[in-house]
Amino acid sequence: MKRYSIAVLLFCVSVSSIAAVPDGKIEKPFIVGNEVICLKEIQKQITPYLKSFEEESGVKYKYNVKSGLSYKDMIGLRLQINRVDSGLNDRVADLDYYWLQERGSMCQPAYMVLDRSQ
Repeated sequence: MKRYSIAVLLFCVSVSSIAAVPDGKIEKPFIVGNEVICLKEIQKQITPYLKSFEEESGVKYKYNVKSGLSYKDMIGLRLQINRVDSGLNDRVADLDYYWLQERGSMCQPAYMVLDRSQ
């Protein structure tokens, strides 16, 4: 299996988020009805991106919530993403995903940092 490496991906939605990567405060993730807020939306956005680097089909990922995050007017999740198909449980990425707390911006990334540099 060929490993791909991306040191750090900084996805910016606004120019103001380019300036610095915040060091968010660790929080408990926001949970409603036993579901972590925005986790499904993050999976829908990130999984196709990760799969684009794989040479095989049928690749599956598991998203492990490490903690919630907060920084100024943003909240987010710190995730560990593992590849879990074919009996694997290999870590492929660490993701910090932040979004604005405004109702209309829920789950839309203000920015995210994805590290696949294992």
